[in-house]
Amino acid sequence: MKELAAVFCAGGLGATLRLLLGRLVDAHFAAHYAASLPHAGTLAANLIGSFAIGLMSALLPDGVLRLAIITGLLGGFTTYSAFALLTVDLASSGRWGLLSLQIAAHILGGVTCVLLGIGLARMLGGSS
Repeated sequence: MKELAAVFCAGGLGATLRLLLGRLVDAHFAAHYAASLPHAGTLAANLIGSFAIGLMSALLPDGVLRLAIITGLLGGFTTYSAFALLTVDLASSGRWGLLSLQIAAHILGGVTCVLLGIGLARMLGGSS
């Protein structure tokens, strides 16, 4: 029961942080770039979350804290269901160039960020 409560609370925090980051990044892109990347906040959350998951997976031992942070906080923070929806939206509107950019940035960027997080954790003395 303790694990469920920890994941539940951390997941709510992660989702709230994702909302705030998404709004901040999207507003920044809208204000500063004429050709704005749609849903840049979703990309930012996915890349930051991927890095953090890589880092935490290599630093945290099994237990409640690991579950709360990886499954709850970072699971709530990353946005792959939103990524899937924006992918369908871009395809439906025929925006093939942006669609290709979004897919590449999310998938290749996410994998790269996980590897960077693991690498940093190893440099810091993590076990994985």
